[in-house]
Amino acid sequence: MANNFLFCSFYYKSNLKTGANKRFENIISAFAKHISDDQRIIVLIKKGNISDRFIHDKIDVHEVSRFPFFDRLFTFVSYSFRLMSYKKMIVVTDFMPVPLLALSKHLHFQLIHDIRNFTKFKRVDLFSFGKIIQKMQWKKCQNIITVSDFTKKELTQKCKIEPEKIIVSPNGIDRSYLPGPSNNNRDIDILYIATFEKRKNHQLLVEALENYSGIDRLRVCLIGKDLGTKDQIISSINLLENNIDVEVIDHVGTESELIGYYDRSNLFVSPSLYEGFGMPLVEALSRGCKVLCTDIEVFREVGREHVEYFSPDDPPALLRLILDTLNRPKREMIDNKFFESYKWSNIARDLVSYFNEYKVH
Repeated sequence: MANNFLFCSFYYKSNLKTGANKRFENIISAFAKHISDDQRIIVLIKKGNISDRFIHDKIDVHEVSRFPFFDRLFTFVSYSFRLMSYKKMIVVTDFMPVPLLALSKHLHFQLIHDIRNFTKFKRVDLFSFGKIIQKMQWKKCQNIITVSDFTKKELTQKCKIEPEKIIVSPNGIDRSYLPGPSNNNRDIDILYIATFEKRKNHQLLVEALENYSGIDRLRVCLIGKDLGTKDQIISSINLLENNIDVEVIDHVGTESELIGYYDRSNLFVSPSLYEGFGMPLVEALSRGCKVLCTDIEVFREVGREHVEYFSPDDPPALLRLILDTLNRPKREMIDNKFFESYKWSNIARDLVSYFNEYKVH
């Protein structure tokens, strides 16, 4: 008897195009095309988040109701007990269910994008005991899936998780990104797509732009949901007195709209200080943008030789690099082999092959 699969997300929202949400949608959609006819996929999500990516004859979507009060707590418990009700299968979650009994009969893989809560860029202010509990939970996981060799190294070094328990399955790009655009009508000089939070380091880009003294007007576009620093960044932008237009957009509703911004942009700049992967780098490269990013380990892993790297604490140097790059001819074509490793179809194929080595009955 073949294995069946359950993908369960506590955080997925169909209307937000974050890296985690795009992975959840795309890996399931591609996964369904690689499993055999006698295998099925269950998708367990909060009510009201069904994506058209889940419409497939091998996919069943199960929804958990929202609660009028203490929604996060009761949803968490509801997910856990729902998992206990299913027959034995391979389960992929982005959280650790409570009680752990919920997963005792399943073969469980927990997806971990990054360990930012154990860095200075933590979103949740975990007290010491909370960090100990989270590390204990991760250590109790049967298996862990992560999106980069960098995050695997972080998990082994900072959380003391055995490397044998961790498999790396990279993020990818939507099939609509390839092949790249045929037109060169790019009216945006600089694009940065990232949530507004400290680790995304928008301030470095703004400080670099403060030094611009050229006569040509620079057009800059920042796209991202506010997670704490947006007002501060907008205040800094409003103080710019040079020849720069900055457009700030909260979010885009569709993937095609997001692709449209890449296609209009000459240069994608990411001054981020911490990432688990860096999907926008690959997306920007696929649409013909020149790409600059901070010299951090995970960006070296993802962008390889196809992007240029800069120091995260030298605004004048960043401005010089931006202007030099904008003045260069069109970027050279990138060999298709680079993008093959970031196609969801190939990522899902490898994951299905790995899972099918297990017999879960």
